[in-house]
Amino acid sequence: MATVVDVSVRTFVPSRAGTRRRRTQSTSRPVTPPTPATRIVAWISFTFGLFLAVVAVLMPSAVNAQDANSLNSIDPVDGSSLEVSPQLITLSFNQELANDDVPKLSLVCNNVIQDVGVPKVDLDGVFVTVTINTPVPRGNCFVSWFLENALGETIVRGGSSFGVTSDPPASGAETDTTTTSPFIQVPAVPVSTSTEVAENPGSTGGALWLGRMLSTLGILIVFGSLSLISIGWPEGPEYVVTVRFLRAVWLVALLGTVLYLVAFAADSAGTSLGSALSPSTWLDLKDAGWPGRGALLRLVFVAASGWVAMRPERIIDPQSAMLAWGLPGAALITVALSRADGPAALIGFTVGVVHVLAVAVWFGGAALVARVVVAGPGEEDLVHATRAFSRVSVPAMLVAAVTGVIQVIRLDGGELFSSSHGRVLLLKVIAVAAMLAVALAARQQVTMRLERAHEMTVPLADRFRRAFGAEAALGVVVLAFSGWMLTLTPARVDPYAGESYLPALVFSDPTTGLEAKVFIGPGRVGLNGLKVEVEQPPDGITNLTLRFVPPVNSNAFIVQQAIPLTTWGTAILETVDGLPFTVPGTWTLELSASTTTGVLENVTYTFAVTDPEGVSVTVPTSVSAVPVQVELIDQVTTTAPFGTTPPTDPPLDPTASVAVTDPAG
Repeated sequence: MATVVDVSVRTFVPSRAGTRRRRTQSTSRPVTPPTPATRIVAWISFTFGLFLAVVAVLMPSAVNAQDANSLNSIDPVDGSSLEVSPQLITLSFNQELANDDVPKLSLVCNNVIQDVGVPKVDLDGVFVTVTINTPVPRGNCFVSWFLENALGETIVRGGSSFGVTSDPPASGAETDTTTTSPFIQVPAVPVSTSTEVAENPGSTGGALWLGRMLSTLGILIVFGSLSLISIGWPEGPEYVVTVRFLRAVWLVALLGTVLYLVAFAADSAGTSLGSALSPSTWLDLKDAGWPGRGALLRLVFVAASGWVAMRPERIIDPQSAMLAWGLPGAALITVALSRADGPAALIGFTVGVVHVLAVAVWFGGAALVARVVVAGPGEEDLVHATRAFSRVSVPAMLVAAVTGVIQVIRLDGGELFSSSHGRVLLLKVIAVAAMLAVALAARQQVTMRLERAHEMTVPLADRFRRAFGAEAALGVVVLAFSGWMLTLTPARVDPYAGESYLPALVFSDPTTGLEAKVFIGPGRVGLNGLKVEVEQPPDGITNLTLRFVPPVNSNAFIVQQAIPLTTWGTAILETVDGLPFTVPGTWTLELSASTTTGVLENVTYTFAVTDPEGVSVTVPTSVSAVPVQVELIDQVTTTAPFGTTPPTDPPLDPTASVAVTDPAG
């Protein structure tokens, strides 16, 4: 037989005698008291919420894959022959480009890179025009274009060709741009001829940090409070102060999430906060990777969590417990999506979910105890609630600490002092240590003073309110540092993770002691990224140069690039500034370098370059070859815009006479 329990909204009023009394404000209804089986169902429902959130996160990715944008037409038409040089290249896409989509284009005529302007998107977001700044010479021209998202990932790419049958108009001040050199020198810095001044959208960093922190703060407190009510304080929803507290915290979470979404959308699109107030702009975040999709899901689940925040007794009602756990639980999972990069991303996401779950139980429970449970004197249920939180929070603290250490190892390794992310992390560690010290002292007092207590007296309530209030305040400081860290890049997060490469070409020469790996990608006609990893020797490297020789009888020019490494380390050339491969077929890579023990000349490897669509093409043998007798023009002493980084660990020293040094000092 079900027991009749009064779950109507009640209030507490501290009387002059220092006790807490309840006043009924509405009617009662029968509810079955929570049992262990009910709690098991509640935790199973939380797992269901986790599954629901993961499926919801994956759905936008699947939709994007199915609805990928593609080129509808290009002008000049592929394979066309023109009498004079065109003034514009126009791309027409079959779908509207997103706000954060970035079109890129390069033009090569007679194996010489041409001067073109910055791609411009029309108001409808369908047409992209590129100005040809200098008329192209007579001959064949190749257009290579691709479309990137905000993360630098290539959405779609392609290429086309056209021919020009007449020379450009002669000009007295114009110099001859043709050359008999068999080399193409990759430009050091992309030249932009656009004179437009971009509008300054203003800074969104402060709003992004504030919105994310308020949103995370509210989500953690709502979930932690509901957890404590379900596990150790079923009488909690009977107090009107509990209901008011949860409603206020949920409202903070909702407003913070909206501010976070607006600032995130403005930051991704490079616009102002006012421009991102329209909800239609928020949908573009689905193309901003997992953090963007997580932000959209966060808004959905935080808004839905109001259903249980308005009526917290639903968390202890078996008929609604599953959904009451699932909605705030799914909102909690979206917090872990804020940092979805770094090595072992899937493991990092799983550890992140466990971490925020433990933090929510610890910090959210402490906030409820400080603001509601020990807000004043009262009956025995307050003593039971404080004891229950002390029992649950200790393992939650341990789990939060262990998972936090795992994330530090994954994202920063041992580079805590050499990066901004690591230095802010050290400040966070100090705040966490202070929070742990206060928390453990409070748990000790709970064990000593509430072991045989039957009611929450005025002195006990005052003592524990100060202790748990300080613990919760330190938790807010920790969250502020966490929000700051999300704006910084950890030491072990690869800023070039969006680049794709062919399998490594490994060079090892015992004479010079040079050991290096060369990665080229994506291995298609057009611009290609380059990554060079030098493992040995640790220093003394000079004249490290790569030459990319085109297929035999292709009549294409050699691409030559100097590598700005004099010590062991990594040099990366992004695809947007990459190497121009103009023809498909089997290319040859020649590596030359000098070390303190010898000179390495023209060690070769071959690799395949496909057409823009990824299809292998056989180069015809009837094309005339490049003339052998040429006068080599002196190359300029510039290098491509490489990003260079030292390896995570120093290389092994092959000889006892060579000292291994860190080039970073």
